[in-house]
Amino acid sequence: MSSEPALVNRRTELPRCTSQWTEDDLKTLQIAVVQSRAYTPRELLSCIVNETIERRAARIKDHLMKYMPPGLALIDFDDFYSVQHDKCRSILYNAQSLPMSYRFRAEPLQEFAEDAWRQSFQVHGELFCKQLIYMSWLRETGETGHAITDHMFLQLFQHFTAMFGLHSITASCQPPHTSTVCDMEVSSSPDLTFYDLPSCDKDNTKLFAVCRVQRRSEINDIPLQPSSKRLHAERQREITHLDAEVIGQHGGDLLVHYASRSSKQQGILGLIVQGTNVTFSEFSCTAMDYEALAQGTPSFPEGTGPQIKFSKPYNILRAEDRIHLIEPLLKLGFLQCTL
Repeated sequence: MSSEPALVNRRTELPRCTSQWTEDDLKTLQIAVVQSRAYTPRELLSCIVNETIERRAARIKDHLMKYMPPGLALIDFDDFYSVQHDKCRSILYNAQSLPMSYRFRAEPLQEFAEDAWRQSFQVHGELFCKQLIYMSWLRETGETGHAITDHMFLQLFQHFTAMFGLHSITASCQPPHTSTVCDMEVSSSPDLTFYDLPSCDKDNTKLFAVCRVQRRSEINDIPLQPSSKRLHAERQREITHLDAEVIGQHGGDLLVHYASRSSKQQGILGLIVQGTNVTFSEFSCTAMDYEALAQGTPSFPEGTGPQIKFSKPYNILRAEDRIHLIEPLLKLGFLQCTL
């Protein structure tokens, strides 16, 4: 049965800016939000197929695991609020240890020229550590009017991804992106955008991923409804760390930017940063389904239609979690530089 009449009634209620969206807006558009399973970053990045780059990223990841730079190895905390400033500061500034220039220096790979990547890793590794030192100092001093902000976590994440060759543009440096949804213009301003710069020209904007950043991660404790069907669905959920607003806003960002995705990928990727936790996402959609969303006439048979998948959150400060981030970020970093 078509849902078009219901959609027509709600068309005027659909916010014109994705920053005001909630998960209900995605449901109105019949965009399925998969929360019963947490996908791995590698699974979500399977929408990008480039065997040469995949082999390259896997080789460097194995090399890093074998010869982990001491500075990154020493960054191992449960979360930002457990970081001790003195311990963090000693990672870079310790007269009795290795010189600072060696803390994030990656060992060269035999018979594999990666000097440009190694330089980027070292430079941004030091900046990542310095940002963390500053933030931990600011938190411990507790000075009035100097609170830890979303923007500080955004900068921390930018330095982290830049270690692996990724370049991002902040919302303050770019105009809102607009697209047609339900036959009206909807705008989106993600906190970070990862462009496919070699493919951008005066007529086309091409990008790999969009990202939203917030200071804290709110675990989603949703009261269970008496309905047995709803009760069963809630118990089957694996994605419990994203609330309805985050899902709606991020899903809207992915939809609005979908038509501008790089030709190197099938779906569009997303990142949600909550403090120092990062969640990967992917929005997939066929050309016919996207046209139906643009015109405001979605009517997708059960089990079909556009959908958004998520990973579990990975903490960039925890060594065990970073293992799962290195290869996906390397892959994106190399793709960003590929013509």
